[in-house]
Amino acid sequence: MERQERIGYSMMGAALLLVLAGTVGFTVDGTTSIEVVTTGGKTVFSNEALPEHSLGAIVTADLTLNWDREDIYVVIVDEDEKSRCESSGTLGGFETGSSCTANDSDVVAGSTNGAEGLQWTVAPGIYYAGLGTLPGEPSLTSSEVVLDYEVHLHASFGLYFLFFILGIAGFAYSRMK
Repeated sequence: MERQERIGYSMMGAALLLVLAGTVGFTVDGTTSIEVVTTGGKTVFSNEALPEHSLGAIVTADLTLNWDREDIYVVIVDEDEKSRCESSGTLGGFETGSSCTANDSDVVAGSTNGAEGLQWTVAPGIYYAGLGTLPGEPSLTSSEVVLDYEVHLHASFGLYFLFFILGIAGFAYSRMK
């Protein structure tokens, strides 16, 4: 076997291993707790935006969020929706209807069930997390909610395309004489 054949086959093998590793990916998980006030069904947003997903062309991030209380809902909204909700008034003075609640049609991702949790494929842009208490639900004695999060990172189409090019290049290099 010639040197260029070995290099070409090595490139194809590396491409295959990278495809497998990209498919499996890896997971980052953790737990955090935050204090909650009764919001009467309206959403209170974090002052800080969620970390931006700037590598969307090569890495896909899937978020799963669960919490331990039944009277809490969690939503993720874009910057415009957060601004609209915050400008509609302070707690108790919100618009009527489903605006700025868990049922708002402008919510990017949301869930009212902590056991099922919230699933979201992270998109590029600026997003904020918000939470609130469900209207009519009795508030639990604890004002703390425990959030368990899991972020699964794996290769996206752009990265698979690069792996494919590496494999084709290896194949072509192994066939050169």
